[in-house]
Amino acid sequence: MEKKLLQYTLRQYIRGELSEENLRAFLSYIKSGEDSVLLHELIQEVLDDPIDQDLLQNPELLTVLDNTWEQLHLQINKPKMRSLWSWKRISAAAAMVIGVLFAGWWIFYGASNTVSQQVTPEPISPGKQSATLTLANGKQIHLQETVDGQILNEMGIKISKSNDGQLIYEVGKNIGNDTGHHTLSTTQGETYRIKLPDGTQVWLNAASALKYPMRFALQGKREVELIGEAYFEVAKDPRHPFVVQSAGQKIEVLGTHFNVNSYADEPELRTTLLEGSVQVSSPNNQKLRLFPGQQSSLTANGMLKLQQVDTAPIVAWTNHEFMFDDDDIESVMRKIARWYKVDVIYQGKKTTEKFGGGISRFDDVKQVLNLLEKTGAVHFRIEGKTLYVLP
Repeated sequence: MEKKLLQYTLRQYIRGELSEENLRAFLSYIKSGEDSVLLHELIQEVLDDPIDQDLLQNPELLTVLDNTWEQLHLQINKPKMRSLWSWKRISAAAAMVIGVLFAGWWIFYGASNTVSQQVTPEPISPGKQSATLTLANGKQIHLQETVDGQILNEMGIKISKSNDGQLIYEVGKNIGNDTGHHTLSTTQGETYRIKLPDGTQVWLNAASALKYPMRFALQGKREVELIGEAYFEVAKDPRHPFVVQSAGQKIEVLGTHFNVNSYADEPELRTTLLEGSVQVSSPNNQKLRLFPGQQSSLTANGMLKLQQVDTAPIVAWTNHEFMFDDDDIESVMRKIARWYKVDVIYQGKKTTEKFGGGISRFDDVKQVLNLLEKTGAVHFRIEGKTLYVLP
């Protein structure tokens, strides 16, 4: 590559203007090691900091680049969101460039700026796009291990896995009378997307499960059960209301976009509406109707509360980002624990500081913690898979 072409391509990459095909070609070029001297010069220009020439020849850097493939793929196919802070878009693009091109620099030479100097025997890796599909007969399909394309075609049901990491259902009219259910579930550090037979799309967050009937589109109402957190874009169908059952709460809609956070370790079950309208019912039959930008909270005593919220931070996880908006330390650490599969232990008095800001969920956990440490209100120590939170 000539220098002008490489500079132009790099500039397009930072702006997010490269197509998926060109992104892959660009990353392959970087991994090939061609024009390493020129690449070294561009790295120095971007980082404005000297880089060891040997870094570009280090085989471990290729491993780092390999680990970005899935992350890159997810970034290309991320769902559309409503308004995000403009500075966040800029920082996300910059973080992606640094994550792909300069990850080796951070890993090999950034130790003095990390949250902890201690060497961990087992790395703390970001989560990934993966899930397990459990069929009505108990058979389990681990989706990360299956190739793209059709994975099931029986009893009038076709299930396929798209190349952008989505599970797609097609149900024929000859499905029969089977009343069984399928369940899509994620563990800590996993997320997945599914397109239900009616066209409804669901983003499933870490440590969550979505249960739905095989005859989903052919019943009087479209009813699913949720554990954990999910974002729904419900296909409009006035004749078949869409119902989400979660921890005793019921949500009824016809066609709308909303997020449900029903983790057992959260203090409240929260339903946030982005588009359309929904009716939320509590276990004691209290009812609330939500409009865009509103959030209902189901308290431990079964009461529903209503408030106006900024929806962008709430659904940022569907865009593969952490976005904190006046969150306390416990709320922040619950999100980190689910995604990085770590245990969190508090030592000393917990800070009352509120945290705001955003960072990619694919960043190294130390970068996320370093962002929090910059407030001066909290400090972290890492030991294996345990994060210690200190004043």
